[in-house]
Amino acid sequence: MLVQRSANAAPAARWQPHNGSPPKGAPRSDGTPRVSPGVYLLTREASVQFRRPITVRVIRERTERHTYHGWTWVDCYVLDAKGDAIDRRELFVMPAGLRPVTDPVTRRVRAPRNAARAER
Repeated sequence: MLVQRSANAAPAARWQPHNGSPPKGAPRSDGTPRVSPGVYLLTREASVQFRRPITVRVIRERTERHTYHGWTWVDCYVLDAKGDAIDRRELFVMPAGLRPVTDPVTRRVRAPRNAARAER
């Protein structure tokens, strides 16, 4: 028996979860924690290459790359003191060594325009 579908109907498999991907936020099979997007301080705890700590905004974790136990690749922007991106990099880090920090952009407090007039 044929089931009638509209001409532009998507196959049912498209809407089913992919069995190969783990649930979002779950650690990998080796126990390494996943890295979620956000702003982090990278020090020697994350990798020996960070002799001087840097602040980065992680865009995504590169889960398609297989790495050593406890390590991962991340795409990120290096941030300056004002929170502006100055460089885009792919970094090989230990997720356990990433320290979440407050976003430098949200720390900026701007006075409302014409604040002097509002006080009059």
